[in-house]
Amino acid sequence: MRGQETTRRRTPTVPYQIALRTSRPARAVLDDLDLERVPGIAVAERGAHYLVLRPERRLRYGADLAAGLGVAIVLILLILTAVTPVVLAGLPLAFLPALPLILEHRPDLALSAIEEEGTTRVTAHGQASADLAEYLDRYLETLPPEGEPEPPEETPPESEDAEDGGYPHDEEPADEEAADEAVAGEELVDSEARMDWTT
Repeated sequence: MRGQETTRRRTPTVPYQIALRTSRPARAVLDDLDLERVPGIAVAERGAHYLVLRPERRLRYGADLAAGLGVAIVLILLILTAVTPVVLAGLPLAFLPALPLILEHRPDLALSAIEEEGTTRVTAHGQASADLAEYLDRYLETLPPEGEPEPPEETPPESEDAEDGGYPHDEEPADEEAADEAVAGEELVDSEARMDWTT
């Protein structure tokens, strides 16, 4: 079960660790995870049998931008060496853009689902916020236990029209309409023939 001690960091987190078995397929276990109910949490990495959950980055500052700034600082220093070689002492400044990424704390939580001999082994391990831990507890409790079959999907009830033979109440089958018209036509011909005979 998940731990209860809170880690005092920028974002309060709790150690989370759990393992269980379920009869639900592994793909369904991962696909049914609805992170929209946990604001601020996103899927950082997804594989065939696992998910890595991580808080969303507030600023769009990643490794690509940090590397670009570092290269720019190095180029500027190299250009300034034409004036004086003393500026080469400032080369360590190229590592400054990487400091925010090194000091950033975004706790990760890995969730895996692997099918083994007709059952699915679900494990979760890492650091989670209180909201994420509470949601995972509720979600994992809804999984059917090992040996219990998946509940059947609810099928929409059949309409009364289908029970009556598949035709709406205010409409008749096309074959019956054609038959009625044919009968009415024969009756009209018979009535005209009788009128001619009497006259």
